[in-house]
Amino acid sequence: MVRLTVLGGAGEIGGNKILVEDGDRRILLDFGISFARRGQFFEEYVAPRAAAGLADLLVTGVLPAVPGLYRQDLLAIGGPGVPAPHTEPAAEALLLSHAHLDHAGHLGFLDARIPTYCSAVSHGVLSVLQGVRGRAFESEFLDFLERPAFRDLRATVSRRFELVEGEFTAGGFSCRALPVDHSIPGSLAFLVRTSRGNVLYTGDLRFHGPDAADSEAMLDAARREGVWLLLAEGTRLDVLDPRTEDDVYRECIGAVAETTGPVIADFAPRDVARMRTFLRIARETDRMLVVTTPDAYLLETLRDLDPRVPDLRREPILVLKERKQTGTYSDRDYQRWERRVLARPWARTADELRPMRDRCLLALGFWDVQHLADIGAGEDALYIRSASEAYTEEQAADERRMRNWLELLGVRRHLHSHASGHAPQPDLVRMVRTLRPEVLVPVHTERPDLWRPLVQDTTVVEPRTGVPLEW
Repeated sequence: MVRLTVLGGAGEIGGNKILVEDGDRRILLDFGISFARRGQFFEEYVAPRAAAGLADLLVTGVLPAVPGLYRQDLLAIGGPGVPAPHTEPAAEALLLSHAHLDHAGHLGFLDARIPTYCSAVSHGVLSVLQGVRGRAFESEFLDFLERPAFRDLRATVSRRFELVEGEFTAGGFSCRALPVDHSIPGSLAFLVRTSRGNVLYTGDLRFHGPDAADSEAMLDAARREGVWLLLAEGTRLDVLDPRTEDDVYRECIGAVAETTGPVIADFAPRDVARMRTFLRIARETDRMLVVTTPDAYLLETLRDLDPRVPDLRREPILVLKERKQTGTYSDRDYQRWERRVLARPWARTADELRPMRDRCLLALGFWDVQHLADIGAGEDALYIRSASEAYTEEQAADERRMRNWLELLGVRRHLHSHASGHAPQPDLVRMVRTLRPEVLVPVHTERPDLWRPLVQDTTVVEPRTGVPLEW
């Protein structure tokens, strides 16, 4: 008997946590943060307490209260709703589709005996995220300090990662990793062979991005193997718009070419495909792309893992050197990873960028907006928002603050140009009709009900959070 339990990602976008069981074999597919659920209880200044272990996350339902999943040191702290410590973990492996936090953000809480299977690039992204955030309770992806965390007595515990491509075995399952195109590099779909038939988990994907050939190759490979059950994302199942990355390029290059002052490009962190688009625009308009230190750290880390990642050594890219702590640009102001990036000849302070601002394309978002006051921007500048519209109250508030800053700095020209990292309805329907699965289980969508009339030859089973489905 095959049992599938969606612990997160049912009727919501993100927070994917899926347990697949076949006899005595058990694996997890992703273990991400439900930002919608988390946002109901936590914000910047009301965060889960590390000293409370898992209690805050479990009592609020941000983490599922499933025995056998979590780190023994956190379980030992106890608290409301915390399961008792266990002998054996409830899963033998975690298959991680990609490193967006709504898919990977809670893996740091898992029992360290559960190995993570992912692409080398996803592992690189996680290492950057943990490096940038430091030893934060919710960001211990690669290793962790056992709690209570007495730094002078306890060493870090490393997690086991298996970097996969093609065929591999995890938790007793024969599996296949299939690269797909998404708005973060290193994204995978997984084919898991069960006693009932092949299960295909799409992760997040699109067919309209610059690496769409990866998604098409996945579709062809999965079709040839055959798919019994499809776990399909449906973020944009209610959207018909087929906008592509080429549309973003065409809309933006004309506006940038007409701009005599600085250009500010505001797009999602770790969207390397969008960075490639703006790097192309910078080259073709004789500008320098200016990125933040974390962005540069990401590019340096991933460059040797994926040849499609821009090479800081060969591209017209500069790195903004922020003023920190003492305000004197002393090496002591920066963490080790920052010093490594800023030691290279591409680093520039805001004072050094100001005289050349009219030749800059500044990859800066809301969290970097104050640097614009140092570099300088005015009526001759252009602001490009190249990300999705705000869909939470907090994001909407950040947008208002960004507009306030731009108004204060005199930036009057605005352009919104974006192409999603998720497939729209026509591509999702084509995917299902090509694969012809017997069963479709929708995840990562707020509208699972839309599937039935669109794919009438397939049995659609809408999951409920924490309720097992059995075949």
